[in-house]
Amino acid sequence: MIVDSQLPPKAKLAPDHIRPFPPDMSSNEEDYNDAENSQQGFHGSKKRRIQRACDICRRKKIRCDGVQMPGNRCSNCIAYSFECTYVEAAKKRGPPKGYVESLETRVEKLEKLLRRLCPDDKVYNELNKSLEKDNWALDPPPANPSALVQNPTGQLKPSPLESVTCAIRAAGAKTTPTPPQPEDDDDDSTLILADNLKRLTVDPHEYRFFGKSSGAMLIHTALELKNEYSGVESDSKMPVLGRQRAEFWTLRPWESRINAKKPAPVYHFPEPDLAEHLIDLYFEFVNLYLPLLHRPTFEKSVQDGLQHTNQSFASVYLLVCAVGSRFSADPRVRLDGIESYHSCGWKWFDQVQVVKKSLLSPPSLYDLQFYCLSVQFLQGSSAPQSCWTMVGIGIRLAQDVGAHRRKIHTRPVTAEDELWKRAFWVLVCMDRSVSASLGRPCAIQDEDFDVDLPIDCDDEYWDDTEPEKQFKQPSNKPSLVSAFILQIKLNEVLAFSLRTIYSINKSKILLGFVGQQWEQHIVAELDSSLNKWVDSVPDHLRWDPNREDMKFFNQSVSLYAAYYHIQILIHRPFIPSPSRPSPLSFPSLAICTNAARSCSHVVDVQRKRNKMPPPQIQMATFTSGIVLLLSIWGGRRSGLSTDPNREMADVHKCMQVLRTSEERWHSAGRLWQVIDTFFLLIDLHYYQ
Repeated sequence: MIVDSQLPPKAKLAPDHIRPFPPDMSSNEEDYNDAENSQQGFHGSKKRRIQRACDICRRKKIRCDGVQMPGNRCSNCIAYSFECTYVEAAKKRGPPKGYVESLETRVEKLEKLLRRLCPDDKVYNELNKSLEKDNWALDPPPANPSALVQNPTGQLKPSPLESVTCAIRAAGAKTTPTPPQPEDDDDDSTLILADNLKRLTVDPHEYRFFGKSSGAMLIHTALELKNEYSGVESDSKMPVLGRQRAEFWTLRPWESRINAKKPAPVYHFPEPDLAEHLIDLYFEFVNLYLPLLHRPTFEKSVQDGLQHTNQSFASVYLLVCAVGSRFSADPRVRLDGIESYHSCGWKWFDQVQVVKKSLLSPPSLYDLQFYCLSVQFLQGSSAPQSCWTMVGIGIRLAQDVGAHRRKIHTRPVTAEDELWKRAFWVLVCMDRSVSASLGRPCAIQDEDFDVDLPIDCDDEYWDDTEPEKQFKQPSNKPSLVSAFILQIKLNEVLAFSLRTIYSINKSKILLGFVGQQWEQHIVAELDSSLNKWVDSVPDHLRWDPNREDMKFFNQSVSLYAAYYHIQILIHRPFIPSPSRPSPLSFPSLAICTNAARSCSHVVDVQRKRNKMPPPQIQMATFTSGIVLLLSIWGGRRSGLSTDPNREMADVHKCMQVLRTSEERWHSAGRLWQVIDTFFLLIDLHYYQ
């Protein structure tokens, strides 16, 4: 702490009398009357006391006793017959240089101390605001200070580490808070403008999304200025341009030929009974976790024969059958002449790959669903890394039509509105899980979109004859969509871990993650977010190995497997090794081992209750198996008390889950073999 004894005597200020400068010892030269009052006091009838030296004494810098002499005429002026005047304005003296330097030093030290004591930038900002008030000394001290940094302009702002901390804490909250909007927020006007830009196109179906930096916003500003200049408010429904030259507002003939509707391909759909069976499997084992489709709407379209007239829906229909075939034992799902079930669904997947829509035309809802379903099918292929490319394309297409932005509705929400949201969120979830598995950057980050979360309502409650009951889940019935919303929030924590502890060195430098403490701080915040998330899980999704409702049981397995997997991902880089001792005080190996053991128990219970474990738990199962092997090798070195026989039993559980899945998912067989290779290298006699 800084005490007054460290400062020069002049710097000592009474606590109840703080001033920007010390009181000047020659105050008689500062507190003076102006020229008019001085002349009046000297020549006027009313005698006034002069509180300053005369002009002659001030210029000669000698002592003036005019205030003590008759008529306020000093002895110096009397002796030398000078006119004793008080006309010249006195120049105020600045504070001594040493005093200013001591104050600057003191402020700098106090600022550094305050930064160390302030972990929350919100409280620190409140403190700054209170200091700017006239009655700042009466304001109560903040509850918790926060660390700030100083920008080139001298203003205090949150440090990068504190900004990331606040974002991580928001990700782990039970509800996703709406970020505070600045006073000059123009998001609403941008979204309204983007929607009104449909008027710029000849074909309203050729809609594309334009953001703040686009020329469209410049047009909006120009129109506002024009309206102000003319004094006439333009009708928002009128065309922006009075006369459109068709050659510049329509596709050229050679371009339109690319987008022209080609002869409908001859699709070979599955038999009606097989198609109905595959659709049931899709909604039972796939849409349950990632609710991309609205079952009543989809089934009605199939009953109406839309797959025979709409090429885009036909692609979605075939992909639903292809994805559902992974869970079918019907031999008709395999390629003709192929006995392996790795070929299931390929006869329908191949058909939609031949016919691709041109990227010159805007995507439709079916196009986004096409990429979601394609990624889900390719996860079981021998090239699962292709999913990363496919999901990236899907996200770009979603951004192309503004599916990533919130909507300002002036009408009731429709089923199509909700399906657009679902498609976007499914793409985001798959993007983050695939990117984490491959160690690649995500295609989109949280700050790039602000679309609302899906409505927590089951499919059967979307439509109702009474508008006020639409999209309303009964209060006494838990929703199946709750698990999807929890998955979205859990993936927020995953995204932050990928952007912080797994980022490249250049990103860490740009974010200001330097020094030895930032990793410890970030890992602690990520752990805290995971704890908040698991506390927010509702009762119908909490882990219960004996839960009777199989849908909620399977959703619970998927959520807890992902939870343990992310916990391992957060601490995995800090498992100590001979080449890299852990910089953290956390027992990372023990945390990873406990998470892996818990995950192995969860997936093993599901394997026993289900004939076909879901594919989304495969990476969590594989990671858990490898970590348990690491605990056997590294536990003895780090002094961790482990039971090799118990760890090996848990590894065997992970291997059984992957072995059960390898008949349908190619990647499961690869992952099983990797664990098996390391499994055979363990010599239990050495560790006992």
